[in-house]
Amino acid sequence: MAAPSQSCGVCDLRHITKPCIVWCTECDEGLCSECKEHHSLSKSSRGHSVIPIAEYQKLPADVLKIIQYCTSHDKKYQFYCQKHECPCCSTCIVECHKECREIVELENIIRNAKFSNAMCETEESLVEIAENLKKIRQHQQDNLLSFKDKRKEIEKELKKTRMTINNHLDKLQKDLMQQLNELEEKENSKICQLISSLEKKEKEIKECQNSLLNIKKHATDLQIFLSIKKIEEDVYSKGKQMQALVEDMEQHTLSYQTNTSIQNIISDIRNLGEVCIESNPCDIVLIKKKARQAQLMISIVPTKSIENIKITTHKSIDTQGSAIHGCCILPDDRFVFTYFGDQKVKVFNDKGLKDSEIKMPCHPIDIVYIKEDNTLAVSSNIPRTITIINLETKQMMKTIALDSNIDGISMKGNQLIYSGRDKGIRMIDLNDESIGYIVRDAMSFFCYTATFRDNIYHTNRDNHTVICYNLQGKLQWTFHNESILKAPHGIDVDNDGNVYVVGYGSNNVVVISPNGQQHREVLTGSDGLSGPMSLNYSGSNNQLLV
Repeated sequence: MAAPSQSCGVCDLRHITKPCIVWCTECDEGLCSECKEHHSLSKSSRGHSVIPIAEYQKLPADVLKIIQYCTSHDKKYQFYCQKHECPCCSTCIVECHKECREIVELENIIRNAKFSNAMCETEESLVEIAENLKKIRQHQQDNLLSFKDKRKEIEKELKKTRMTINNHLDKLQKDLMQQLNELEEKENSKICQLISSLEKKEKEIKECQNSLLNIKKHATDLQIFLSIKKIEEDVYSKGKQMQALVEDMEQHTLSYQTNTSIQNIISDIRNLGEVCIESNPCDIVLIKKKARQAQLMISIVPTKSIENIKITTHKSIDTQGSAIHGCCILPDDRFVFTYFGDQKVKVFNDKGLKDSEIKMPCHPIDIVYIKEDNTLAVSSNIPRTITIINLETKQMMKTIALDSNIDGISMKGNQLIYSGRDKGIRMIDLNDESIGYIVRDAMSFFCYTATFRDNIYHTNRDNHTVICYNLQGKLQWTFHNESILKAPHGIDVDNDGNVYVVGYGSNNVVVISPNGQQHREVLTGSDGLSGPMSLNYSGSNNQLLV
């Protein structure tokens, strides 16, 4: 769904500009008062649901951007592919999903979207987080008040002690009061900052609740279905942040202890006591109705066993060069290769003939396609850069300089994940170029990466291993079997989570099960392999480029 126009869609086609007063969710366009009346009387549209344009515009921007028809074929979505988790029109089924067996009618999938488990769970989670944030904020406000009460107690004890001693204690009292004030100011500042942050989060949750209410009231079932997963992830993230906040939180109180040797104050005592912050575990009990779990509105497709995987040669391409370190399949079935020694990126058409080549100012290693803006990202160690190439113009759009080496790369949303050798596995945001760590352990050279759902897969040619991490960098499993796989390089994952790896030293391709427990050799030197370096899996046509 595109952002709503302020003018009537029907009148626009007649080259007349009139403001729209309602929005038809079926036609996906606005209507003026006259067109609204005709729309309500027409046999083809009298059953359509319309809402005031002001109410429609209250929907979140992400929901308004959802397109309810197939942009590739300009047809209405009618089916849903459970394998690829995407809506399809009738032409999509014929062109792109002929081999998919998990095709269901879209209407059956979205019929109860407003009352689905995912929607109910999200609403409950938002209420739960809001209540917990309120509890945390109240706890910290009480903590702030206790500081004031404790301060009064300490001041009272200080004055009582001060009355029993001589003027020699004036300076000591001043020093202690200064220590008290500094500690109190420091802790008060911390708590106030935390309270301010909590109030901000409460506001965010309230806004999210309002957005969800508007979605539930005014969004179409398809909009709800396609947007709920992102909303679930946002809510889950906020819940995790809150949980982490509570786990790290400590309750601080002021305490004071009088020196027991006060009678020897003139000769022995150098201070009146000590003011410090006592840290005790936080006693907040969060509302937690149940453990967080993923909610799906579709059936889970069983994972295909690696024993059932059959690979047949589709075509061979004369790549017209050597030292190819990276490759990928484009959506239009073209092929792209990186030539390390020649400093080139070459594009071949679906017939295997060279379509174009781009001279690079670096020695390219790996390459990945970026769907959002139809570009290619190319990694290089000489120099240490990421180069973004526009596929239409064949021009280099941007070069990002790095502070580390970079080998294999893969995409996760708008984040590019790369193997940074001594810097470990890192992630860079291609918008603001900010860099974060996923795994800090040093890696070997020419290590490749791949992503699938919440996992990152990494090869290590030195110790002949394939390692799976989650997105937080926690080790999930390690595959090591030198009798079948040596010096692994390129890696990718199919739609079922099966992991394909090229063995540069073993001259083969090995497929590993999603849990890392089973493996099978699917290509060898007898299939034409000779020191393979990289591979790429195309999920749309179920093809593997080696």
